[in-house]
This record gives sequence, C-alpha cells and structure tokens, in this order.
Amino acid sequence: MSEITQEALNIMLEDGVQKDKLKEVLSGVLENVSAKAVSEQIKAKNGSGNPEGGVIEYKRFANAELKEKGSARTAGKGEAVKAKPVKVVIDTDKEIVEELQGKDIKLYGIGGMAEKRKANHQAAIIRYLDSEFFKEVLKGTNVEKKDTIKDTLDEMLLKARTLKNKYIDGIESDLLVIVVDSANRKAVKNILDELPNGTDPREQAIGMYDSVRVYESTRLPEGANLVVMMDGAIAQPFYVSEYEAEKIPFDDAVALEDYLYKGTKALMEDTIFYADTTTP
Repeated sequence: MSEITQEALNIMLEDGVQKDKLKEVLSGVLENVSAKAVSEQIKAKNGSGNPEGGVIEYKRFANAELKEKGSARTAGKGEAVKAKPVKVVIDTDKEIVEELQGKDIKLYGIGGMAEKRKANHQAAIIRYLDSEFFKEVLKGTNVEKKDTIKDTLDEMLLKARTLKNKYIDGIESDLLVIVVDSANRKAVKNILDELPNGTDPREQAIGMYDSVRVYESTRLPEGANLVVMMDGAIAQPFYVSEYEAEKIPFDDAVALEDYLYKGTKALMEDTIFYADTTTP
C-alpha cells in the first residue's frame, strides 16, 4: 500500500489520533479483490515472475511418453521435458482517482468516506477483471446447444474429458470448472440440488455437477453464457497500487487513488468450451 502523506493526514483529521485507523480503512483492496473475483478462483497461478516486472511467463508441458525399458540407458540420457512457454505482458493500465471535498469530509468523516469509496473501488476492479478474463473464453471451442441445458453441459464435459493432443490426454473432473450466467443459474441450480454432491462451499462455487465445480458470473461475454474449461486455462496477472490519499493543491479537497495494472491471455484455448443457450 502506498504511504499516506503527513500533509494529507493533517488536512483530513483534526488531530493525528486516527492515523492508524485511517491506514487500516484504506488498505485491503487487493486482498478483497482476490477473494471475491470469480476469475481469481479459476485463473492460472503457476506463472514465474512478478507482475510489477511487466511480464509473467507460464509453461505448458507436453505429455510424458512411455518408452521401452532401457531406452534411456542405451541413449545415455533421458527424454527432455518439452514445454511451451507463454508470456503474458502487463499491458493494460487503469486508474480510479476521486476527489473528496473538505465539506463532504466534515459531514461524513474521512473514515466513513474512505470506507465507502474503498468498497466501491474494489467492486469496480472486480467487475473489470472478471469481464476481461471471461472475454478470453471466446478463443475456445463453440459447442452447439442441445435441447436442454443438462444435455448441453454433458456434451461440453464429454468434449473436455475426451480431449487428446500432445499436451492433454483427457481432462479429469477435478481439473475442470463450469461457469454459468445468471439467466442459467436457476436451471443449473435445480439440477445441482437434486444431486448428492450438489453443494460445495469452496471458493464461491455454487455447487458441483458431475464432480465438477460450478460458478456463477454475470460477466460472461455475449455468445458464451455457458462455459466448461480447464482450471488455469486463462492467465490474468495483475497488481493494484492501493489508495494514495493526498491533498489537492489550492483546493479544500483530498484525492483517493487506486491504480490497476494487468494482462489477460488464454493459455490453453483447446481446453475451453462455450455455448450460447439464448440462440433459437
């Protein structure tokens, strides 16, 4: 968290007693975003590097192959591990800069105003990160919808579980996630509630379908309101420079600032399947 200047504290408070409380109120935007954004629960987390360095590298490893016993001894070496590196650049910079007028501060108190704005800022960041993240699902495979949402889900899961290429030899249920929009939530929840493993409180999941975690999001893109994907198929490294509170020159006002830096990229497009259940 950026340090709050002494000048700003002197202007915002009648005395310095609330200094520690104010810092506590202003901090925690990053932690709350990480806990509440759906994208944070299912994005790739195995990248190397620091977002503040500007680039995160992810590696996708090819499947191992069984050889005849003694092959390595004959060759004098084992097989090289094949990996496809994918770099995600922190190429998007956003900001929220708001002014609090001295009059408003006197009416509400800086603690109350800062708390209200902190909650609003983190909600805006969550909306943005989730929306940017789920745009990437459109780089996956479009699956034609079936007669019912259950049949559509089953078809998408079948495609994911039987996917085979040099990186994937079928995707296990515990590595898959389902994401539904709010319009489909009720229909899916009715199915989940009838299943013996229909609930799972972990990581914001609304339940489990056929041993696969199910999430709801209001930020799926148009044309993809039902998604089956491999956990970690999309990367979205980001960091937030949290509230900087500073006096605005020549005005009876204080600025509250948050700066967001992020990159978003589909790492494994072949493991993403989506359907549009709204089409006729």
